[in-house]
Amino acid sequence: MKSLSPPSKAAIAILASAMSASANYNAFPYATPAFRYESYGKLDTTSQNIASEKLGYLPVTWNNHGLAPIERKGWDNLTSNERDAATTIGFTENTWDCFINHYEQHSWEELAEEGVQEHYRNLGWDEGFWTHETEGVPYTDARWWDQLTSTEKLAANKLCYFQENWDKVDMNPNDSFFPYPMPDFRYSPWDELPYVTRNTASGMMNYTQELWDNLGTHVVEKNTFLNLDPIEREGAMELGFYIHNWDCFMNHYQAYFWSSFQQDLKVAITTLGWTEDMWVDNASEAPASEAKMWVDLTSEEKAAATRLCYFREIWDDEPIANWYDYDAGKTMAIPGEGPVPKDIDLDIFADTGYVGRAPGDVGVEVYTVADIKSSSYRVVTSSALALVVSMGVFIFV
Repeated sequence: MKSLSPPSKAAIAILASAMSASANYNAFPYATPAFRYESYGKLDTTSQNIASEKLGYLPVTWNNHGLAPIERKGWDNLTSNERDAATTIGFTENTWDCFINHYEQHSWEELAEEGVQEHYRNLGWDEGFWTHETEGVPYTDARWWDQLTSTEKLAANKLCYFQENWDKVDMNPNDSFFPYPMPDFRYSPWDELPYVTRNTASGMMNYTQELWDNLGTHVVEKNTFLNLDPIEREGAMELGFYIHNWDCFMNHYQAYFWSSFQQDLKVAITTLGWTEDMWVDNASEAPASEAKMWVDLTSEEKAAATRLCYFREIWDDEPIANWYDYDAGKTMAIPGEGPVPKDIDLDIFADTGYVGRAPGDVGVEVYTVADIKSSSYRVVTSSALALVVSMGVFIFV
């Protein structure tokens, strides 16, 4: 059989960054499976085939940690064929349970036997949370890596977390100046969609032509990706959505709690004039930017809106059919490819960075598609996902 190729420089860089960031903490308990931090497109053909045919990965679920159903299974719960495939691609029982499942399918007693229960305790977990007898999840489960204390980071490190996999790095290729790949399929009118797409959208997500053609009007778009009904979430994934492009392009982070906004997201929200008091439910006051058309926004406000995955047509609430070229069969909305338009001032993110770009390196003149990287925010872990689904809520605290 063809030998599996070694990890690329990009994957090694991710791990080197993780080790550097964890320099003040102990090393990971096991050798890191570097290939798991390669994007799907950079895997060799043999690895791709094993990942997709034997382990059930799709490119989008490989490129987003914790999204694939198989990653919610511990090693002992894999079938013999799945264990063989995982072994062939480079996993061991220890690296799978630690780096992939993070012991989330272990019982509370098994965590103690494995010697990792204390690390979960240091992250705020107790038996009540773990067994879902206590409502909610520990506050750390909705925190970015940089929000964790040194003790919490050390505990997470012992569970094979580091900044990139804790923050759910998005490894999908991004050819746009938006924070995440633009879901172009969502900007085709209902009557231009393939039959299979319409069937999925209507049958699994309850879209109608009116709801599809008027963005933001369907109740599902009021929810985060992980707060979708399981069938709706499956339908969204079949359409081509995942956590990051849904929460940004569909929800625009409107379902987030204020404390969830950090770094460039916080800059974006506050630049648009929002305060914590305004953001709370049923607030009677909204910032002046909410009443502006796109053309009237300042260059800084346009940059903030871009970080929230808005562009003119969406911001101005134009029906999709108004900006679709039926003859050419494509949207006439602003393309995400190419340099940032001059009227969008990404310098507002100079101090925080912009989804993966280093602080001070985000201005219009230097920000080009060739340099774009992707990052993401912290979301609930897969162990909390079952709780979230059963409760019907997505908790940020």
